[in-house]
Formats: sequence, C-alpha cells, structure tokens
Amino acid sequence: MSDDLDDIQAIFFEECAEGLTTAETGLSAMNAGDVSAGVIAGVFRAVHSIKGGAGAFGHAALTAFSHRFENVLDEVRAGRIAPTPGVTGVMLTAFDILSDHVAAAQGTRGLPNDAAALEALDEVLKNGGAPDATAPVAAPAPVEVDADPFGFVPIAGAIESFDPFGFEPVGVSLDDFDSAPDIAAPWTVTFLPSNAALSNGGEPMLIIRELELLGGSVIGADLSRLPSLRDMDPEHSYIGWTVSVPAAIEESAITDCFDFVDPDSVVTIVRGDSVAPAASAPVTQAPPPVAPVVSTASIAPPAAPVAAKVAAPASPEAPRVEPASQTIRVELTKLDMLLNLVGELVIRGSILADRLSPKDQERVELPQLSRLTREIQDTVMSLRAQPIKQSFSRVPRMLRDLATETGKLVTLETTGEMTEVDKGVIEKIGDPLTHMIRNAVDHGIESPADRIACGKPPEGTIRLSAEQKGARIFVRVADDGAGIDRVRVRAKAVEKGIVAADAVLSDEEIDQLICAPGFSTAETISNISGRGVGMDVVRSNVEALGGRVEISSVPGKGTTFTMVLPLTLAILEGMIVRLAGQRFVLPLANVVETVQPEPGQVRPTTTTGEVIELRGNYVPVRRLTRTFGFADNDARSPEESLVIIVESETAGHVGLMVDTIDDRREVVIKSLEQNLHPIRGLGGATILGDGSIALILDIEALVGPSSSVRHITKGLAA
Repeated sequence: MSDDLDDIQAIFFEECAEGLTTAETGLSAMNAGDVSAGVIAGVFRAVHSIKGGAGAFGHAALTAFSHRFENVLDEVRAGRIAPTPGVTGVMLTAFDILSDHVAAAQGTRGLPNDAAALEALDEVLKNGGAPDATAPVAAPAPVEVDADPFGFVPIAGAIESFDPFGFEPVGVSLDDFDSAPDIAAPWTVTFLPSNAALSNGGEPMLIIRELELLGGSVIGADLSRLPSLRDMDPEHSYIGWTVSVPAAIEESAITDCFDFVDPDSVVTIVRGDSVAPAASAPVTQAPPPVAPVVSTASIAPPAAPVAAKVAAPASPEAPRVEPASQTIRVELTKLDMLLNLVGELVIRGSILADRLSPKDQERVELPQLSRLTREIQDTVMSLRAQPIKQSFSRVPRMLRDLATETGKLVTLETTGEMTEVDKGVIEKIGDPLTHMIRNAVDHGIESPADRIACGKPPEGTIRLSAEQKGARIFVRVADDGAGIDRVRVRAKAVEKGIVAADAVLSDEEIDQLICAPGFSTAETISNISGRGVGMDVVRSNVEALGGRVEISSVPGKGTTFTMVLPLTLAILEGMIVRLAGQRFVLPLANVVETVQPEPGQVRPTTTTGEVIELRGNYVPVRRLTRTFGFADNDARSPEESLVIIVESETAGHVGLMVDTIDDRREVVIKSLEQNLHPIRGLGGATILGDGSIALILDIEALVGPSSSVRHITKGLAA
C-alpha cells in the first residue's frame, strides 16, 4: 500500500513541476504587461492544484503558503485587486518561495524562510494592492459616533442619533444595515460549478452533501444556465446552489469543502443572506447581472420547467462545449522501449528490402509496411516530444534579474518555442541555456551609455530561437552587443596557458577559446561571471548529448551561440554512399542534385581546394575521402567519382565527392555518444539490411569550420 502511495505522490510532484512551469510562464507574461483574464486564471489554476495535492499528502507548510498565495491570485482574478507591476513583483517573489516549498516537500532542500513573502502577500490583501514604497499609507480617520444613552454599541457606520425605543435610527435607512456583517447571522454559500466539472471528475452533489454534514441546507437553486433538452450534455454541469450554513461553523471548515473544486467554478461565502453574483467564468470587467435565485419552496416538479424549455429556442448562453481531452501518464522507460522496438522494425524492413527482389517486395506489400512503420515512429516520437517552451519560459525572469543586477536594459525576442524536443534533451539543456543567457547579458550587451555612444538604442536585444532541421535541433542565443573582442580573448588565452604565444589561430578558433576550461575575460569575479566555468559547462553538456556548440561573432554587431543537438531517435531518408569501400549514410533532406563530372568540370583552386562548374556557376567541392583521412583513395580522379551537391545553412551549396551511390533507404539513427566521444562530421550510426554498421554524415559539421578548441589544445599538449 505504501508503494502505491509513493507512486501517487511521485505523480503529484510531476504535476507540481508542470504547475510551476505554467505559473512561471503566466507570471512572466504578466510582468511583461499581459494581464488578460486567461493568463491570470492559468496562474491561479496552477497554484490551486498544487495546494490541493499538497493538502492531500499532508505537506502542511506547502499547503499553508500556497493557500495564502492563492488568496491574492483569487482577488486579482476577480478584479478586486489590479495586477499592477508592484503586485506582480510580490507574486514573482512568492513564486520563488513556492518553488522552494515544493523542493522541501520532495526532500531536496530544507524549508524556506517565507515570513517576508507572506507579509508582502498579506499587505497586498490588506491594501487592495502592492504597498506604496514612496509614501506611507495614511491611517483611516477615526469615526465619531454619538454616545448611546443605554450603553449599546452601534452596529455599523456613523449613526447620527439612536432611538432608545428600538425604532428605525434617525438619519439612516434599514437598508443601510444590509452591508454590515452580523456575527450572529448564518453563512450564505453560493456554488456555481464550471461547465466541465463533471467531465473533469468533479461531482457537485458531493460538495453539497459535505455542506449538509456541517448543518447546512439548500435554500435556492440557480437554473439560469439550464439549456433546452436537445442541447443538454450529460457530462456538463448547469445548476448552481445557494446553501445556508450555521453561524457557529468556522469559515475554514466551509472553504475546506471546496479544496478540490475546479478553479473555474464560482464560490462565494458571506455572512447573512446577501448573494454574490454568479458568473460562468472569472473576468476582470464588471460582473454580469445577478441571476435569479429560486427558493426551494417554490421549485416546481422537474418535468414542468424542462417541458417549457423544450419548445423554446436553444439558449445562446449555453453553447455546446467539446469534451475535454483525456490523458494518461506513462513511464519514460516504456516509451524508450517502444521507440527501440520501432527502430528494430525499421531495420527488419531494411533486411527484407535487401533480400527480396522488387517484384517480391510488391507482392508482400513491403512499401505499405514501410509507410505504416514510419507513421508509428512519428506517433511514438511525439509521445516523448515536448515543446522547448518549457526551457524558454525561465528566460524572461532570468533576464529581469540580470538586468536589475547589471543595470543594463535588455529585451527578449523568442521564435520557435513550440519546436518539439525529446524530454531528455529539454531536461539537460537548462544549464547551458542559463549560462549562454548570462554570458550574453554580462559580456555581450553593452551598458545603455555605451550603446548610445555607438549609435545603438539603449536597450539591447537577445533573440532566442529553436528549429528542427533533419535529425538535429538548433537552439540559438543571439545578442546585438559588442561582439567578441578576439584580441583580448587571444591575449587571455596566452596568459592562462591555453594556447602558445606563437600559435596561428583563425577567427573561428579564437571564438571557440571562450569554451575552454577556466577561461574568462572578466576582470573581477561576480555573481554572474568570472570563474571561467560557464561556457565550459555549455560545451561539456552539449557534447554529452552528442551535439556541438557553434559560435559566430561580428565585432560591434553581436554574437550568436548555437547549440546543435541530436534527436534521441529518428528515422530519416538517406543515400547509402561509398568512400574507400566503406558505406556512409548521407541525409537526403540536404541533397540538391548529383553530378557525374566530365573531364575538366572539377578544377583545383589551391593545393587542397577544388570547385565544380555548374551552369556557369562555381560550387566548392570537398573530397570526403580526404576529410576522413582515407589517403589511399585520395588520388582518385573526379571523373571516376560522383559529386553530390548539398545545401547547408552555414555554407550554402557545397559539392561532396564520393566514390559511388549504392541505394536510397530509410535508416534508424542511433546515437554515438554513449560509446564514443562526439566526432565532428558524424551525426550517428545505423544498422543496414545486411547487419553491417554505417555512419551517418552530419552535413552542417562537414561543410562548416573544421577546427575546434579540443583539437587545438590537444595539438598543443602533444
């Protein structure tokens, strides 16, 4: 039983992580100026869900803090507190403490000191907004009340005179007493479930029964949302209730009944018989008119009102809502196993393609089997894939803190945040992304004064983007700052002994030096940089994933860092090519055309460089046998080879010279980093139909800069 409880609690912490991500995204949007009802409601729902689960598992500190946080969010959601920058700042601070409470509940850290955050939340509730830091809040003026000759305490307000014989007070109306809470009056609770309450597993009648156990009784029903019979959905909730609860019951006991209610439901708890307006969803504008509350004593039998509504046209206020999508949690290990099985299925299909003649392949419908296998693979991949937005959502908050600490003005532009990446990759790029953002703000973006002096706007811009190309994910962090000072970088590298003083380095090699262990150009160590571990962590983590880090910089214009990451598993269309008798796979997505060179069509430009003439244009050619060190095959003439024109993002069109093209085949990408160090120019490996292994070529790495800091430092050490 305890194991089952642990499993359920593990699911709760997963939901907490999702809720924290949602809340952080919403609060960042609010901080940026988006205070729409949907954004506020999303943050409220996230905190509400964390509170409900924490209470179920007995995490008292997490429950108490999230409840106080939720109170402020509820007031903002209802429009009673404006979401000003001051209020949003208080909620951002509260979010940090909430994250620490979740970590404490998991046992990964101790309980946080939340006294200051709770005090700030209470101040927001007390003042109806964030306290003004520049001017003290004036205390309310004392109310002068005429003396009562009989010693009674006035019920409320400033009463001009009081009638000792019990008649109506002079100068006020009896209606004026309706707004005053009567401590002896019972509680009036109105409960309007959300439309989707039933489909989400919520049963409103269970809440009503809980209130009845407290001594409450139903005194009214709200039927204003009841549609015609033909428009009714049995999984939707349409009726609201008004319940009277005895005055002796504590308000906390009543609110506990609604802990697991859908956050979109409307619940009001007041003293006396005043009824708050019911609404179908929280809004920030003026509330809709009060719906009629029908006394239970006057409710007709159910058949009467329903029959009357059948003849009436369908109510426009009750649109048909699509059923909510259902989800199920699956262990990642099971998905990994399923992915591997799909890969094995593709390999078996490749074996059949090798062993069967084209006629037999058609007879056994092998092409149709390949198509179905590809569709299964795409579906399984989508199960593990998640939008990279989860990693991007932390950046706005990080930039806000960095801008405050450095005094710089920075704006953020994001594109491709819905690019889907394997969950394992998302979990591991958090640290590299953090270091690149910090590096861009501290070293890239100039101060406002320096930017103005250079003719730039005072605000710097950081562009964060993600896109998928073939079997790779490209994540870029670009800034419009000063760029890399290569003279200073080289001097620091020589000073620290990373390179020799007489080493000849290209611009690309100098740029890569900033990723060397212990390298930093910062003069002093600060909370942001100076220890020389940031960019080293970036490169180490990315290479551990089987990826690489590319750096491009233009002095005075800015710097772009690109993380090129592999997909965990994918099936791609590829050409099987031969180099010195060995087979390689060249991704078909990069191929533009293939050319059988004629005599004189391929011409040398330098001792190692060649170009091919195509329709009056010259395209650079690279011999892959030379790239991979197959020296014995380097003397092969171009006329005996094939040139495959490929398109890359970094170098445009480039010709790759190979010996022959054997076949076109779907292959399964298998990662190399578990058994080998990342090898530039190779994107993975695959198993061919005859059981042999072929390496998959990485086109972008082959046609890009061929050197890296790892090669430089290794050569110097030798």
